[in-house]
Order: sequence, then structure tokens, then C-alpha cells
Amino acid sequence: MSGTLMEKDPVKDNARRVLLDAHGEDQYECVFDMPEDFGPVGAIRVLNQDLKEIFLKEMKLELPDGSVTFTFNSWVAPKSEDPTKRTFFSNKSYLPLQTPEPLKQLRKQELETLQGKNRERAGEFEKFERVYDYDVYNDLGNPDKDPELARPILGGLSHPYPRRCKTGRKPCDKDPSAETRKALEFYVPRDEEFTTVKGAQFTGTAVLSALPAVFPQIEAALVD
Repeated sequence: MSGTLMEKDPVKDNARRVLLDAHGEDQYECVFDMPEDFGPVGAIRVLNQDLKEIFLKEMKLELPDGSVTFTFNSWVAPKSEDPTKRTFFSNKSYLPLQTPEPLKQLRKQELETLQGKNRERAGEFEKFERVYDYDVYNDLGNPDKDPELARPILGGLSHPYPRRCKTGRKPCDKDPSAETRKALEFYVPRDEEFTTVKGAQFTGTAVLSALPAVFPQIEAALVD
């Protein structure tokens, strides 16, 4: 982890696990050797050197003049998947004119990451990426399988509709304006994914909702 707000070299340290609490959550500790004139801390950069993703909840930085809290509530991918450092900002709010210049630059970089502008590769978004961009519903049909399965695009001028999450999937071969899609797995920002329990409940509800439509088809087949 490293932290800085002013135009100075960031200070670094490796976090060490010091406690496993009653809720089964790990607590880590790190010590920053900060010079006296370091100034206020506005951001923390985190690099996950574990072999798997971790969910960070909160960090409290104890300083001589008081504590600084960072609220994370976010998944951080392992270094093997994403070698870039995640930037988290303190809970302190700044008016635009009062925001320190170095903090403005970090916020600009973070915004560009969320917009997908800092991607180093093209194609479908990876699970660990955090791209919050939007797209029209151009993946409702399957023209590559059958031209009769082509569907209109929802969300454009002709058919106004709320947008969906952008995925970066490749276009269809027979209709470049349409996007290919997968049966179930598709990109959703990691922090927006369902939990295991909620995902199971959603799948179960979808199956139950489909049953009333299946039974008439079975009945019709038996009658025929």
C-alpha cells in the first residue's frame, strides 16, 4: 500500500494479517514511515499480491493529528490478473477549487479507468476490469445463426430504451451492428455481481418463471 496527496514520493509498506475476528474477517496492519512534512493523505494505492482476489472493506490511517478513514467495499484482483495499483480516496470531501492538484490527477485517472479509456487491450472486458460504460440492446437476436433471428436495436433513436452495461463483445459476422452474446456468463463489473446466494435465488426464480410457459407446450405436444 502507498499513500500521498502532495507532489512527493509516496510511502509504501506491505500489509500483514494481525487478526481474524469473530465474523471471519481478516484484519491487516501496515506501518508507513512518513516524513513530518508529508502533508495530508488523500489517497491510498493498493496492489494485491495474493493469489486470489480479496474484498477490502475499510482502512483507518492513524496519524499524529488524527485518523483518516478510507471506505473501500470493493474487490481487488490479484496482481497476476491486474498488475495495476487500485486507487482509493479518503472519505474527506473537497470542493472543486479546493481539491489539491495531485488528487485531481488521481481522480482523473480513476474516472478514465471506469470509462474504459485506460484499457491496454481490445475485446471483451475481463472479469476483474471495472468499466462502467453503457451500450444499446443490440444483442437480443442471433443473425449469425439465422437471419430470421435478427432483432431491432433497443436504445437508439428509433427505439428509445434504457441502456445496458457495455461488455466489449465482438460484433456478429452477418450484422456488424449487432453484438454476439453468451448464454449466461457476460461481463458485469465485479463489485456489481450477485453474491452466491443472490445468484442462486435469481436463477431459481428464472427457472420457476419459465415453467408455466413450458407446461402448455408439453400439453400441446401430448394432444398433437
